[in-house]
Amino acid sequence: MIPLLLISDDSKKIKNYLKTILDKNGYFFQVRPEGKEYCIGEIKNLKKETNIFNKNVRLYCLENFHASSLEAQNSILKILEEPPRNVLFVLTTDNEQKLIPTIRSRTKIVYLDKKKSLPLGSQAKEALTKLIKDNNLKLLSSDQITLEDVIAFFRERLMTDKKSPLILKEAVKLKSLLENNNLNPQLTIDHMLIFIKKLYF
Repeated sequence: MIPLLLISDDSKKIKNYLKTILDKNGYFFQVRPEGKEYCIGEIKNLKKETNIFNKNVRLYCLENFHASSLEAQNSILKILEEPPRNVLFVLTTDNEQKLIPTIRSRTKIVYLDKKKSLPLGSQAKEALTKLIKDNNLKLLSSDQITLEDVIAFFRERLMTDKKSPLILKEAVKLKSLLENNNLNPQLTIDHMLIFIKKLYF
């Protein structure tokens, strides 16, 4: 069964959608982290539990999966790619960019709200294009570009640029750290730009 990624910050919409896909003879399991975020141990326990065969469909809903460590996100990839028989995984988040690209590529994304696209200004687009094409270009001023700009720019290049997935993974990780920890925004974007520069040159 193909895992689902539901995008919405409206718990009522999520609940209503789950009702439409739940099999009448199936079982529903609501999974929430024990602490502030899902940890790798919880994902390992989930793997053990779902590997026990049951003839009925079991739906496991992991609410707000963006609240998970990078290790937990990487740990769930295997069971998303090869879910146990009769098991449907449903992850929910209010913003797909908070999850690593490999999770998004292994799930069917369902937008329960109107899809919000990240705006990318022409100035940021021009600056990032110069950054990846000109080896002699000095590092850009971080006030020109945000992590959202980086994510939007490299999402557009996913099909044509093999470096894009690596950059997106790093940008999403930094964005999450920036939002949930006391990081310096300027140093964070500087780190991102250095990371991009090193990948290309």
